Amino acid sequence: MSGPLRRVVSTHPRAFLRCFNLGAAVALLSSCAAPVERGPARPGSTLFVGKVLTMDDQGTIAEAVLVDDRGQILKVGKASDLQQGLSTSVEVVQLAPEQVLMPGFFDPHMHFLPTLLQSVLGTHDLAPCLPPPYRVDPSLDCSSRSEVLRALSSMKVEPASVVGSDSFVLGMNLDPSRQTFDNSTGCGKGGPANFMTQPKFYLDACVTKDRPVLILDQSGHLAYVNQKAFEAVCPNGVVKGCKPPDSVGQGGGEWATDAEGNFTGLLRESSAYGPFMKAMQQNLPMALMHSDPVKLAEQGGAEVERAIQALRNAGVTTIADGGLQSVGQINAVKRFTELPGFPFRITGVVVADAALDAGLKPTAPACEPKAGNDCSLPKWLGAGGIKIWVDGSTQGCTAKLDSPYQYLEGGHCSGEGEGRADYDSAQGIVDQLSPLWNQGTWRFNLHANGNGANTWALDALSRLQQAKENPHRVLLIHNTVGQPALSKRIGDLRKGAGVMDGKSVSALDVQVTHLIGHVAYWGDAFVGMLGQEAASEIDPISYDRENEIPFSLHSDSMVTPTRPLWFVEQAVTRRTWSYPDFTKTYVLGARHLATVEEALRAVTVVPARHHELDTLLGSIEPGKVADFVVLGANPLDFDPAKGGDPTKISQIPVIQTYLNGRPAGGQH
Repeated sequence: MSGPLRRVVSTHPRAFLRCFNLGAAVALLSSCAAPVERGPARPGSTLFVGKVLTMDDQGTIAEAVLVDDRGQILKVGKASDLQQGLSTSVEVVQLAPEQVLMPGFFDPHMHFLPTLLQSVLGTHDLAPCLPPPYRVDPSLDCSSRSEVLRALSSMKVEPASVVGSDSFVLGMNLDPSRQTFDNSTGCGKGGPANFMTQPKFYLDACVTKDRPVLILDQSGHLAYVNQKAFEAVCPNGVVKGCKPPDSVGQGGGEWATDAEGNFTGLLRESSAYGPFMKAMQQNLPMALMHSDPVKLAEQGGAEVERAIQALRNAGVTTIADGGLQSVGQINAVKRFTELPGFPFRITGVVVADAALDAGLKPTAPACEPKAGNDCSLPKWLGAGGIKIWVDGSTQGCTAKLDSPYQYLEGGHCSGEGEGRADYDSAQGIVDQLSPLWNQGTWRFNLHANGNGANTWALDALSRLQQAKENPHRVLLIHNTVGQPALSKRIGDLRKGAGVMDGKSVSALDVQVTHLIGHVAYWGDAFVGMLGQEAASEIDPISYDRENEIPFSLHSDSMVTPTRPLWFVEQAVTRRTWSYPDFTKTYVLGARHLATVEEALRAVTVVPARHHELDTLLGSIEPGKVADFVVLGANPLDFDPAKGGDPTKISQIPVIQTYLNGRPAGGQH
C-alpha cells in the first residue's frame, strides 16, 4: 500500500515501543499490555483526523476518531472537540483532503486455505480472465484461458518418469460455463461433442494419461478426473466394478456415469472429490494445510505471502472462513492468525459433520477490550458458526431450482432440469442440524443457491425454530436465484410472522449474503443457462430492501477474488460481460441495483452482524475496535444519484489498513 497518508507523530516515546520492536507490534500487542488506568491522554493513544465514514445506523460522517492503546475507540466526532485538551503524547494521523477513513472491510464468506493453495499453482490455475475493469494483470494471456481444452493443455506437467506415476496433477478454476469448448483441432480432436459428458477423455488427451489428474471447477462444486485418478482411489486400482465410498453419497455427491455405467470423470459436489483429495495429499501442499501453516508458508514462499498481503491491500481487516472441515483446519487457520505481522482477523464457520464428530463447542475471541479486560482484540475470533450445503452451484448445474425456473435445454446445463439438492428433503436438513440447533449456542450458515434450495432451507429453519427457539443469527449464503415470495418469507420470519405446517414460527434473525460476482462474471452465462427472467433475479437486492433483510456481499474465494471495492461497484452497476471475448456488456436486473451506501454497509457493518461481531467491529463507534481502512477517495462521491460514475469505484486506491488502531502487518 502506498499513498499520501500524512502522519504527525509526537516526539515523546510511545509506551508500546518499550515492550517490543515495531515490526512485531501488531502480533504481540496483547501480550505487552499491562493493567493500568485508561485515559485519552495516555501514551499510545492515537487521534485520526479527516473525513470519517462511520457506517453507523445514522450514516454519520465525522471529522476525527480517538483510539486508546488497546485499539478501542474512545470518541468519534468533530476534530476540534476531540483535540481539545489532548496530551502531546497522543499520536495524530492526519488524512489527506481527498482521503476517507472507514471501518475495515469484512468478507463474510470465503475459504482461506484453498485461497492460499490456489496462489501456489502457477500454470495450474485455469481460471478464465476477468472482465477488463477487474483485470489485475493486463499482460495475462487470456487467449489460453478462453477455451477449455487450451486451458488444460497450457498446464506444465512433469512426466511420470520424473515424479512417479502415482503423483497427482492438481488444477483449479476450470469453468466450462464461461470457457468455450472446441475439439476440432489440437488435443482431444474428434472426441466427445461435449466436455461435460466425458471429462475423463479430455484430461487424458490434454493433460496426461500417465499420472492421476484432478481438476477443480471454479464453482467449487464440480471436479474432473482422468482414468489414472480412478485407479488411485479404487481398491487395488481396479476401476471396473468400483463403487464410490459411502461418504460420497452421504455428502450429497456423485461420480457421474454414462449409459453403460462407466465413470465419465465428472464429480459432483465436494464429497465426490474428497477421496481423490485424500489420495493426493501425500505429494501436495494441501497436506500441510491441515497441520502446519508455517511449513505451508515456507513451501509456498512468496506466493503465499502475496496472497495474504493481497487481502490486506484490498482493504480487508476481517474474513469469515466459511467451511472449516476438521479440527486440523480450525487449528491451522488459528495458527496463521498468530504468525507475527498477520494483517487481518479471521472468524471460523465449521462444517456440521465436523462439529458433531468432534463434539465441538462454539468459541469466541480469547479477550475483548472492554471494562475489566486490559487487552487488545486478537486476530483469531473463534469459531462460532455451523455450515451446511443445501445445494450446489448455479453455474455448476447443481443448484436446486423450483418452478418457474429450470436449466434450459441447449444451454450449458442442458439436461439438468431443476438441478439437485444435497438432501432428499427439507426434513433431512432438520435431522442434520437438530443436535446442534438444540444446543442453543451456535449461529448457522446455510449455503443455498437455487430458489428450491432456499425454500427447503426456510422450511427447515422454520421447523427447527418451532421445536426450539434459537436466539442466534442465521445466514443464507448466496441466496442467488431470487423470487419475491422467497424474500417476503425471509422478512416474515424476521418479524415473527412466519408460518410453517399451519403453525406460527417465533421470530428468527435470518440474514443473507450475496456472491455479487455472480452478476459480473456469470450473469450473461446465466441468461443462457436459466433464461433472461431468472438471470435478472439473481442476487435480489431490491427484495432484500423491501423486506428489511440485512444483506452483505462476499467473494466465496477462491471462486471470485476478495476485492470489496469491486463488490461495491458490481452491486451498484450490475454490469455483466459475455465470455470469452467480453465484447458484449450490459446491466443485468436493473431493479436490483444497490446504492453506494447500501453496498458499503454490505462490506462493513452487516457482515459483522451476520457473525455476531457487531459489538466489536463493522462501524466506527465508541467502544468498538479500531479496525480501519483508509481510501484514496470517498466512494459516496461516485453515487450515480449524485452525478458520480460508479464504474470508477473499483479503481479507488486502498492506502492503509489498521488493526487495533495500528497499521496492519506492523508497517507504517
